[in-house]
Amino acid sequence: MEKLYQSLDSLYEEIVQLRRYLHQYPELSFREVHTPRYIAEYHEKLGHRVRTNVGGNGVVAYLEGGKPGPTVAMRADFDALPIKEETGLSFQSKNDGVMHACGHDAHTATLLGLAKALNGIKEELKGTVVFIHQHAEEVIPGGAKSMIEGCSRLD
Repeated sequence: MEKLYQSLDSLYEEIVQLRRYLHQYPELSFREVHTPRYIAEYHEKLGHRVRTNVGGNGVVAYLEGGKPGPTVAMRADFDALPIKEETGLSFQSKNDGVMHACGHDAHTATLLGLAKALNGIKEELKGTVVFIHQHAEEVIPGGAKSMIEGCSRLD
């Protein structure tokens, strides 16, 4: 655990930059195109097996540990809201009328950072870690339902 904590500490600035980048390019539910591609490419660079277009725009990535063990899943959402951002931040939304006002940019950045940290100790990990990146969380019935329907199994 100490190695994991140290890795997460060392990734802090990268996670902040991931969040700010995602914050600048928010996408509405079921209209996510750039974000799932960005997430998939991040995982692919880490060497994770990646499934895209899960139930629409969802992404599922797999980190195989170096030792046998259970499968654990972690989830983050990545859609935004139809709100005009007027914060004046240097990383303010570049998509007019769309904003990450509910933290999904932070959820995604945190999960990507954790994926990278865990990847650094993968030989010590027991089992598999599944990273579920859900699209369309903000609308009913939402992306979770379509992702579940789009997967017979999340492996």
